Amino acid sequence: MKRRGQLLSIDALLSLVIVVMVVGVVMNTNDMIKAEITNLLDWYDRANIANNMLDVLTKSPGYPEDWESNASNVEMVGLRDKDYPFALDYGKLESLNASINDAFIQNSYLLKLSRGHDFEIEVYTTKRDVNASGRFPRGETNIVFESNPGVNLDINGSSPNGVFQVEWVEITKNNGSIYRNEQICTSLKSGNLVDLENNDVLEFKVSEDITITGIRGEVIGPYLIPAGSIVTINVLVTQSKGFQINYGGGSCPYSFKVTGQGNVKVSVDYIDYGNWNLTSLVTHFSDIKKPTYKFVVINGSIYTDETVINASKVRSPWIQYERREFIVKKEIYNKTIKVGNATKKVLISGRLVGNIPAHFYLELQVSGTGNATFIVVDGVQVRGLFIEKTSQTSPLRAILFWKENGQNITKFYTGNITSVKILWRDLFEELPSDYTSKIVELWVYENNFSDLILRDKGDLDLLLDPLFEQAMIKLRVWDDR
Repeated sequence: MKRRGQLLSIDALLSLVIVVMVVGVVMNTNDMIKAEITNLLDWYDRANIANNMLDVLTKSPGYPEDWESNASNVEMVGLRDKDYPFALDYGKLESLNASINDAFIQNSYLLKLSRGHDFEIEVYTTKRDVNASGRFPRGETNIVFESNPGVNLDINGSSPNGVFQVEWVEITKNNGSIYRNEQICTSLKSGNLVDLENNDVLEFKVSEDITITGIRGEVIGPYLIPAGSIVTINVLVTQSKGFQINYGGGSCPYSFKVTGQGNVKVSVDYIDYGNWNLTSLVTHFSDIKKPTYKFVVINGSIYTDETVINASKVRSPWIQYERREFIVKKEIYNKTIKVGNATKKVLISGRLVGNIPAHFYLELQVSGTGNATFIVVDGVQVRGLFIEKTSQTSPLRAILFWKENGQNITKFYTGNITSVKILWRDLFEELPSDYTSKIVELWVYENNFSDLILRDKGDLDLLLDPLFEQAMIKLRVWDDR
């Protein structure tokens, strides 16, 4: 029997269905592949932002190469040292940290490097630090009390009768004989008096604050000498028993007054060794919990609020993270240094590779009154340097102090009314015989002068090589748009 109107057989219909299904599967698979490729490309693009950004930052010195000397003119920021291609430049890191603002971000190519994404840069460097505490030494040398024909030297403590207390007392006679404490009572004292003659030396350590004044027409002093100071009086000229230790009203040997009817010429040194502690500490970057430098850019602007920063990261669907370790070249030196109001800042840092000539010196210059404290790192030795000017007409004085084999060592320097000079080799001593170099640093710790200037009167930089220290950079990039 013939069937009319049948266009497709069952087989043909099944074949058509299968073809439609295959085409649909192929089209769906194609869309899935496209989506996967797009996601893969997006991931690859994101994954390389941080990597590429670190490459540009750390493998190029930037443009211009010395952009750190005038960061406002930077066109592309880079941290690589131009003379040492294996190291980053400490000066560039410092300049980057000091210059970060919204304008710098726009001008330095950083936003283009991040492709407009948000980013966070953390830098961890090996940390060098110094600290000082306690009461620093005070003193003066060669204070001459003289007039014509001499002065009446007046020394007073807390007692109204002029008697003051000492921890010990020593007299060196002009023939070289030395008498100390009780020996003075048994060998030199006559009645209540001990006469001092030309070229005798009286030395004692005061247990209380005293003042020393020279009186002969014009008053010389008074000089306030704090308790704990060691006072040395050199008798240059005495006439008619003009200088005596008087134990009347006191007690030999530790309580006395100085008497006599003038006509003496003496020079006085005094030093208060103080009670101080100086330290220098080096911390490897891996042990530092807080980054040395850190800045965060979100939507083209600088942010420092951690709450805002963390919220931005949470809103981002992804965060890319890179970290790398580097060597940093560090050499800090300027021929002339204007200290300003800097507190605890390293002024000179490097590796000393030779002994300093005797004619190289550091000049410290001021115009007003004040004081300043410096810390000197000389290899493993740490020294303190204190400078002070007490009045417009007084000279600028300096005291260098340190401990050696448990003993306090001090050096005194007296300049003119505007400056004082210190030999560089006093600050940085000769290299030990088995050393070819050592690390040296000069820090300003505290400064109360308004116009303190340091000048290298020599060529210290010729003897300084850079330090090379380890560091690490962490970079995070995310998208909070």
